[in-house]
Amino acid sequence: MNQDNEDKLTGHIKQTLDDSVESLDGNTLYMIRQIRAHAIDKAIGKAVPQKNNWTVIMTGALATACVMIFAVMILLKSPASNQLIPLDDLDLISSSESLELYEDLEFYEWLEDDVLQS
Repeated sequence: MNQDNEDKLTGHIKQTLDDSVESLDGNTLYMIRQIRAHAIDKAIGKAVPQKNNWTVIMTGALATACVMIFAVMILLKSPASNQLIPLDDLDLISSSESLELYEDLEFYEWLEDDVLQS
């Protein structure tokens, strides 16, 4: 859509809305003006932070800073330090009985191959 068509459409919409407002009765116009004034007052009141809101703002800023620092730390962490040993494997590694498992590892591999072939 080119600029000329957009301008024509905007003008048509504005004219239609203006015409519809002129056909409203007095009570409806009064209520619309009251609602509009209330909304503007509420928006202006929220735009200026009050003194008691500074603690909320500072808490939010501190939380955001902590999250950002944590995210940067995760992104910059090297991949080598990301390798963790599962707890089940830790038990196997730390026990002295696991040495027998490693000594007979060829037997267990043969047994697994034999079971898979059957």
